Amino acid sequence: MANVIIETSARHLHLSRKDVDILFGEGYQLTSKKELSQPGNEKVKVEGPKGALNMSILGPERAAAQVEVSFTDARALGLQVPVRESGDIEGSPSVKLVGPAGEVTIPCGVIAAKRH
Repeated sequence: MANVIIETSARHLHLSRKDVDILFGEGYQLTSKKELSQPGNEKVKVEGPKGALNMSILGPERAAAQVEVSFTDARALGLQVPVRESGDIEGSPSVKLVGPAGEVTIPCGVIAAKRH
């Protein structure tokens, strides 16, 4: 019988190249902590209308930023989030992302991801 590793990560985010440049500085390259589903070393603050959370970035870069949270995290941020497939962000809530070099408000992208 083979061992199967199962990991979960209800709280992480994905960034676009443009967002990485704004949050960490032009040309910054994200570092890898582990292969596959483990978040990297960098974190950004995710600010909602009610609160903020520090969240790990999961690579590789995407076309648009996406923030994946649990319903408990969404409540702490002051958001009502839809349950969606990863990548299906249209019409989801907006948040501000704050990094060491800048900040960006994403127009949408906060979801509670379906299992994937």
